[in-house]
Amino acid sequence: MGTGNRTVDETGGSAGNFHDSGNPTGFENVKHSIAENLQYVAQALCEKAADQDSQSGMAQYEKLASEWLGQSAELVRQFDYEKTETQVRQYVKQNPGNSLLIAGSVGLIIGAILRRR
Repeated sequence: MGTGNRTVDETGGSAGNFHDSGNPTGFENVKHSIAENLQYVAQALCEKAADQDSQSGMAQYEKLASEWLGQSAELVRQFDYEKTETQVRQYVKQNPGNSLLIAGSVGLIIGAILRRR
C-alpha cells in the first residue's frame, strides 16, 4: 500500500503505520479501551456468579458469559489491523463479484437500519 492511501487519525499519526512507532495511535487506544471494558464486565459477571448459588441456572449463564467476554477481550487485544487489511485486499482481488455483493448487502442493511430511525 502506498503512502498516498494512508489516512491520518486524530492523534496525527498514520493509520497504516501504528506499529512503527512507540506511541499508540487512535486505533490502538480504541482497541485497548474496548478490551479493558470487556475484561471489566467479564470480571463483574464472574464475581456476581460466585456470590450466587453456583448450581443455579443464572449463575451458570453468568459464568459462561464471563468466559466469553474474557475471550473476546483477548481477541480484541490480539487483533492485527494490517494483517486483516492485507487479507481483505487479497479476497477482493480474487473474488470481485462476491465482494460487490457483500458490500451491496451491507449497504442495504445499514440503509434499512438508518431509515427506521
